[in-house]
Amino acid sequence: MKRKTSVLLVEDDLLMTEIVKKTLLLEGYNVEAAASGEEGLEKLRRTNPDLVLLDVLLPNIDGWEFLTRMRSDAEYSEVPVIFLSALTDEKSKVQGLRGGADDYITKPFSSLELVARIEAVLKRSEKSTPQKPILGKIAVRKAEKILLINIDEITFANTHKDYTYINTMDERLLTDYSMSQLEKILNSGKFFRAHRGFIVNLNRVKEINRLGAGTLELVLNDSRETKIPVSTRQSAKLRKMLNI
Repeated sequence: MKRKTSVLLVEDDLLMTEIVKKTLLLEGYNVEAAASGEEGLEKLRRTNPDLVLLDVLLPNIDGWEFLTRMRSDAEYSEVPVIFLSALTDEKSKVQGLRGGADDYITKPFSSLELVARIEAVLKRSEKSTPQKPILGKIAVRKAEKILLINIDEITFANTHKDYTYINTMDERLLTDYSMSQLEKILNSGKFFRAHRGFIVNLNRVKEINRLGAGTLELVLNDSRETKIPVSTRQSAKLRKMLNI
C-alpha cells in the first residue's frame, strides 16, 4: 500500500485549521496541526512531513522565522513549504518566496485552489529529488574528488552543522544528499533512522545498550566503535522491529 503524503499545518486560527484539515483528509493526506511556531518546530522534527503549510502571523516564532530555521537545517532544508497568509501585499509575497517558500497563497482561498497548489508543489519537489543510486553505489566527496562507494560500505550517515556525511568503517565522507533524501533512497530493511541526525546500517551494529527513560544506544563495529543515540520514539520502534 502506498504511503499517504504527510502535511504539517502550522496555523493559530482554529477555524482555519479545522477547514484545511478536513479538506486535506478528504483528499487522502495525513495531517498534523500545530497552533504556534514552537509547536510547529517540535512536530516538524517528530513527524518529518512531506510538506509544510505555514501561516505568517504566528505568535512568538512567526512564519518568517520558522522558515529561516527550516532552511538552515540540513535535514529539513528541502521540505516544501507553502505560506498561507492574510498578508496580500506584493512585498510580503516576494519576501516569502525569496526566503525559501515554494508557494504563497493569500487568504481567503478555496479548497480547490489549496489542493491544486499542494499537488503542483509536490510534483515539482518529486522532480528535484535525486534518483535512487545506480548499481548499489552512492556518490561522496573526498577533497576534490567524487567517489562512488558501495551502499553496503556505509556504517552510518549523520549531519553536522549544515553538512551531511557518509561514514564507512574508516572514513567520513561528504555527500550532497540530505538526510531526508538518504532516508528515502536507502533500504529501510537495512538502514534505520535512529535519530533525526543519524541513519544507521543495522548490519554494522555490534551491540545495543539500554539507557534511561526507555532509550537505546547502538554501538557500531567500525574502527572507532561509534556510539549512536536512539531517540525515545525510535527506540520503541527499534525494539518492536527486533523483538527486544
